[in-house]
Amino acid sequence: MSDIVAHKVTKTIVTSPEIYKPVGPYSQAILTGHTLYISGVLGLDQQAQLVCGGAEAEARQVLNNMKHVLEAGGSSLAAVVKTTILLRDMDDFQVVNQVYAEYFPRDCPARATYQVAKLPLGAAVEIEAIALSGDLVIAEAGPCPCSKV
Repeated sequence: MSDIVAHKVTKTIVTSPEIYKPVGPYSQAILTGHTLYISGVLGLDQQAQLVCGGAEAEARQVLNNMKHVLEAGGSSLAAVVKTTILLRDMDDFQVVNQVYAEYFPRDCPARATYQVAKLPLGAAVEIEAIALSGDLVIAEAGPCPCSKV
């Protein structure tokens, strides 16, 4: 036991008053170190009502809501490194992709998209994300510099 160095870590609960309260027992986001983990975000208005207009309108509301949570966590859309998109119907992929491209026009995050059987509250779209929090520097690279033989 003496070889283990104890150190404190901080788990900060992040909440944006700009969006609906969580619809279950979870936090909007958790910040630990310089990493912000954002729970699945739905296309709900501030009164926790699903916006009208189908997958396109929901995707836009999801990303607006996510932007508020990111800002509450000291982050931004530009600092998002990974997203997971859950769709009720993969036929909505193209329209959601078009909306997504408006919010991530360049230096896009890594991403996965899945069709699922059902989403909370009958939603068509849910997106979760991982982002960096702090002073962001974006660098571009080709092959990993570590892979030199």
